Amino acid sequence: MISLPDDIHLVFEDRNGYLYAQVTGPRDSHQISLAYWSRVAEQVRKRNVRKLLVHENLGDHEDQRDISSMIDALIAMGLDRIQVAFVVGRIELVPEMEHGEILALERGANGRVFGSVAMAERWLRHGSQ
Repeated sequence: MISLPDDIHLVFEDRNGYLYAQVTGPRDSHQISLAYWSRVAEQVRKRNVRKLLVHENLGDHEDQRDISSMIDALIAMGLDRIQVAFVVGRIELVPEMEHGEILALERGANGRVFGSVAMAERWLRHGSQ
């Protein structure tokens, strides 16, 4: 498993009907994303959850963002088999992340991108299964 840098913090919380994961830190990269998502996928399997909310609040991306390969990695981790709400902490990144949402949907995943935790929670409770 890819190690998570010391300045990146990942916490999990069992909430009513879903697993909440929050990742924070001063920077982002492809390796950081792979590292935290692999830990998220591990917790999803361990806790046998069907719904997940990931709240990402990371700093600037240090390398070229490759949304397509990231979606492929998330599918390989099995996250396409559950309902995933992804909350972007930096509102200026929402359009780019929405591109990822479209790619994921085209590949059979059930995920959505949100700018707020409240909207993501509403979709997990009442959105598509």
